[in-house]
Amino acid sequence: MTKYKLEWDEEKRLANLKKHRLDFADAKQVYEHPNKVTVHDEYSDEERYRDLAEVNGKVRLLVYTMRGNTVRCISFRSTTPREQNFYYEQIANR
Repeated sequence: MTKYKLEWDEEKRLANLKKHRLDFADAKQVYEHPNKVTVHDEYSDEERYRDLAEVNGKVRLLVYTMRGNTVRCISFRSTTPREQNFYYEQIANR
């Protein structure tokens, strides 16, 4: 795996922690997961990606942008039922 750096805006990390109870510092669990599903976020003005992976029995969603070898965290949260279904369908079709 290529070396990368995980970074974020600290105020955004604290807001995410309060809202979703998930810390950007733990986002590597999704980003590095061998069974993650990556989707290009076509609804954003910038190049964004959504990674979904099951961590500790729960499917999590990491939204980020790449800046060279730096993963810039935008959001990290639990998935909706629809997103969970999408994730499991993608994994089953591999």
